[in-house]
Amino acid sequence: MIVLAMDTSSVNATVAVCNENKILGEYTISSERAHSQMIMPMLESMLSSLSMTVKDVDVFAVCLGPGSFTGVRIGMAAMKTLAQTLSKPIVGISATESVAASFPFSDKYICPIFDARRNDVYNAIYLNGKKVTEDRIIDFDDLIREVKDKEVIFTGDATLKYRQVIEDMDNPNWQIAPMNLSMQRASSVASVALERAKENKFDNLYELSPIYIRLSQAEREYNLAHGISATI
Repeated sequence: MIVLAMDTSSVNATVAVCNENKILGEYTISSERAHSQMIMPMLESMLSSLSMTVKDVDVFAVCLGPGSFTGVRIGMAAMKTLAQTLSKPIVGISATESVAASFPFSDKYICPIFDARRNDVYNAIYLNGKKVTEDRIIDFDDLIREVKDKEVIFTGDATLKYRQVIEDMDNPNWQIAPMNLSMQRASSVASVALERAKENKFDNLYELSPIYIRLSQAEREYNLAHGISATI
C-alpha cells in the first residue's frame, strides 16, 4: 500500500510517500514563501525522482491542522482534488496527532504546541498514543499550570518560541523534543494514515474539513463589523 501525504499547516511545506515498510521519499522545506507556489512542484519532483506518478498512490493523506489557515486550505485542496480525480481514498490527520506519533515508546505525556499568537498555542495532550484532551487553543501560561506536575515532552513548532521560558522553569519532569522531532513532517502524517488505512478507516472526501479551532482574522473582523458574537 502506497500512501502520499502532505502537510502545509506550518512554515514547513512537506510531502512524503511511504509504504508499509519504509519512507520511500520525503521533501521538506521551511520557508516563508507561499506554500501555494512550492508544494505541487515539490510533490511532482519527489514522485519523478522515485519514477512514480500520482496514479501509483493507493491512499492520500493530509494534515487537517490546526495551524496556518491559508496553509491548511492549500494542502487540503490539493489532496482532496487528487483523491477525487483518481477515485482514491483519503485520510485526514490532526497536526497534533502526527507530531505526537514521533514518540510511540514514551510513557510520558506528549504535549504538542503550535504557535497561535497572542500567547496562545494550539495543543492536545497525548499519553501512550491516546488523546487526553481534544485539539484546542489554550493560553500558554494556562497550559504550563496544567502540566506542571506531569512528566512531559514538549514538541511542535512553538517550542522554538517558548524554549527559553520552558527551560527557565527548570522542571526536572519536562523535556523539549529535539529539532528533528518537533517540526511537522509529512512522513509522520503518512505513518498515522497508513495505520488507519490498514483498518479501512478512511474519511468521507466531501465531509473532510480543516481543524481551525479559532476563526480566521477575516472572519473575526467580519463578525465584529456585523455585530455577530462568536467564541473560540
